[in-house]
Amino acid sequence: MDEGFTSYGENIVSVWLKNGNRDTANLADYNSYYKLARSNFEEPLATHADHFNTNMGYSIASYSKGAVFLEQLGYIVGNATRDKILLDYYNTWKFKHPDVNDFIRIAEKASDMKLDWYKEFWVNSTKTIDYAVDSIGEADGKISIHLRNRGLMPMPVDLVITREDGQQELHYIPMDLMFGLKPAENNMARKVHPIWHWTSETYTVTTDLKKEDIATVEIDPSQRMADINRQNNKQNF
Repeated sequence: MDEGFTSYGENIVSVWLKNGNRDTANLADYNSYYKLARSNFEEPLATHADHFNTNMGYSIASYSKGAVFLEQLGYIVGNATRDKILLDYYNTWKFKHPDVNDFIRIAEKASDMKLDWYKEFWVNSTKTIDYAVDSIGEADGKISIHLRNRGLMPMPVDLVITREDGQQELHYIPMDLMFGLKPAENNMARKVHPIWHWTSETYTVTTDLKKEDIATVEIDPSQRMADINRQNNKQNF
């Protein structure tokens, strides 16, 4: 909440001053987190600073994983809601000493959804995210897209189908622990599907599009979800 949140803000301001792309402001921190998550040195973010076994584990967790916490929060609740959360957090807790539970309470009030699960998985564990487009089938004139959660941390899923003509369909799958929905973003129409239970490994999305009309299917093209294996997030046709 010190180093990570500061890194997040520093990244955004630096990109703004350089007229860069806001969407890539925290890319370096994502890459640092992926490096740590694939190593044998990651420890829970909640570990006391003096108790980390390695400097690598401490520095990447505190700075990079902390920054990813906020960027990924925008994926869960929507960027506009995340920004409101940060303003409410500042106005409520400036010059005081909040802990992570205080931040989550602010976030839940602003987003109108449950977020304690996010804190538990991201802060108190080292479990990672890995969603995959598992297979695609066709029956009775409908396409079935089979998704699989290969990781140990559950998340809501944005699934984008890009047609051969370039048009896109957004399919939004909320996760049951959230008890709420992310608002639509970027004026993009979307289809909201039933919840994906966090204990279920698989999920199927159906569409009336014909297979020959589909160019690609991709999980989270915004890349705000910290998926440690993006190679299985997309299938081309």
